[in-house]
Amino acid sequence: MILVRLELGMLATNCYVLAEQEGGEAAVIDPAGELKKINRSLREHDLRLKMILLTHGHPDHVSGAGPLSDATGVPVLIHPLDAEALASRRNLLLGLQGGVRATRPQQVQELREGDELVLDGLRLRVLHTPGHTPGGVSFHLPEEPPGHLFCGDLIFAGSIGRTDLRGGSLQVLLTAVREKLWDLPDQTVIHPGHGPETTLGAEKGHNPFLMGLGRRAGR
Repeated sequence: MILVRLELGMLATNCYVLAEQEGGEAAVIDPAGELKKINRSLREHDLRLKMILLTHGHPDHVSGAGPLSDATGVPVLIHPLDAEALASRRNLLLGLQGGVRATRPQQVQELREGDELVLDGLRLRVLHTPGHTPGGVSFHLPEEPPGHLFCGDLIFAGSIGRTDLRGGSLQVLLTAVREKLWDLPDQTVIHPGHGPETTLGAEKGHNPFLMGLGRRAGR
């Protein structure tokens, strides 16, 4: 598996380039601008961009989606509850990240809970994980040991995403984590929207927002 993490934009957003193998199909997750870096990574591995995946609709995660999509003809995939952010005047005005001016992509497709996205032999399962935003999603790759989860701003190493912004809810976020992530293997690698990677087991044991979450669910 090829997995490249790029820190892009003013808020050091994690953008991921994912593919099964050199010369294969690729997905770019949360292109936050600086398209030269993204395109360089695709070229270095001789990858064919197939889809642009968005974990949620905040400008620091979507600013490069429109320009990248329009330049390549590749669709942008986002949950419908966050899709309006791609055309939001506020987001477009705020969306100057790494020298790229955000634009509304011409090709937008909806993501739904349980969707399966295929990159050659890789299969990503879509989990609706709201709380940071209503349309937040995570992409779960279970078949590549030890398992991988791209969760945007849902969980960080030692913390969680903000819930005080429009559409956010702490209770909804914690419920999403408990119902969608808690039963995944503890060794699952979490690839967050900002900061270093972690594991689900580490966050269960040490994240102050998540410790005891399973017990509160009656487990």
